[in-house]
Amino acid sequence: MAGPAVRVTGLGKRFRLYHQRNQTLKQVLVHRGRGRYEDFWAVRDASFEVPVGATLGIIGENGSGKSTLLRCIAGILVADQGSVHVDGRLAALLEVGAGFHPEYSGRENIYLNGALLGLPRRYIRRVFDDIVGFAELDRFIDNPVKTYSSGMYVRLGFSIAVHLDPDILVVDEVLAVGDAAFQRRCMDRISQFRSEGRTLIFVSHGLESVRETCDTAIWLDGGRMREMGAVEPVLGQYVAEVNAREAIRLELETRARPPLPGGRAGVGVTGIRFIGPDGPATVFRTGDPFAVEISYESPQPLTGPRFFVGFVREDGVTVLTVPTDDSELEEAVLPARGVVRLAMPALPLLDGLFQVTVGIAEIRTEEWYTLLDRVYAFRVVTDQRPERGVALLGQRWELPELAPAPVRA
Repeated sequence: MAGPAVRVTGLGKRFRLYHQRNQTLKQVLVHRGRGRYEDFWAVRDASFEVPVGATLGIIGENGSGKSTLLRCIAGILVADQGSVHVDGRLAALLEVGAGFHPEYSGRENIYLNGALLGLPRRYIRRVFDDIVGFAELDRFIDNPVKTYSSGMYVRLGFSIAVHLDPDILVVDEVLAVGDAAFQRRCMDRISQFRSEGRTLIFVSHGLESVRETCDTAIWLDGGRMREMGAVEPVLGQYVAEVNAREAIRLELETRARPPLPGGRAGVGVTGIRFIGPDGPATVFRTGDPFAVEISYESPQPLTGPRFFVGFVREDGVTVLTVPTDDSELEEAVLPARGVVRLAMPALPLLDGLFQVTVGIAEIRTEEWYTLLDRVYAFRVVTDQRPERGVALLGQRWELPELAPAPVRA
């Protein structure tokens, strides 16, 4: 039987974190030529195999060692411990402009990359037009690549990587730099790459891409492998861990906030809580029961109030604003202290971080007692739903009456 395309055994990569570098001759003499530093292990004790034709996704939070691991596999970095064995021609796309000589033209860099992969010049000539066409750089191919934009760099780099006949393709998150159309073409080319029985290793923060593309996944955490195996279980454990950390962070941020400011005429919001199916929380799932509780106080019974909640996505887009019904509260008198609740039987928001704006106004004068802009935040997690966007719309497909499926002999 043929061996694996990539075998990583006990791999570790160490960097020096300098606390003080020698800037003068005196410092060199005092410190005997060495600055003050500590060792930082970006990757530690990584061992795994990637079979020929398999697709491996590497996930983890920023700083977990994903890119360092890819660079060791690609031979860009030399491991301090362990070994990497690659069986076949490997092409890597790890960062914008990696492997390009800035003074050379795009044409010259194509031939340079092919030579580095050990390909004969006649082969590069045969695929040259395909490379340029895929990258859409016909007009610029004879310009120095130092004049290229980041998107042009990525298009040329990816096109070179997939057209120079690699057995193994290693791709970092760099594809996120390209536009939507280019990303779709890249994913189509990767699907073709897989169908040809080639091996793919890539890092991505897009869990859906990993889920749709990969056979197996590795979860790196703090430079160490937390899990490796079938994609779905690994992603499930990773998402659960991320959600738990996010909940702790949001809770600590909430506790650290200063007291909510008072409002006009002594009417103000004294507390805000998010309630899920299991009680107060900061991380919720799409479709779960959800409520926002607002505690308020007033120096006297509150007449004709309007309560308001707005949901704002982390990029600043206001997704939804929900005021109370004026016709119901215009003549109402509420206690001087109390709690109002905005309840949703099923949370319609899709995956993302959301902040709430909360306010109390006087219906008669239209003046705000208090308006607290984006004061608290909560996370929404969408588990394996086909919808994309910001929120569900309560949609329902209505189909014609379906005939029964024919019975096969």
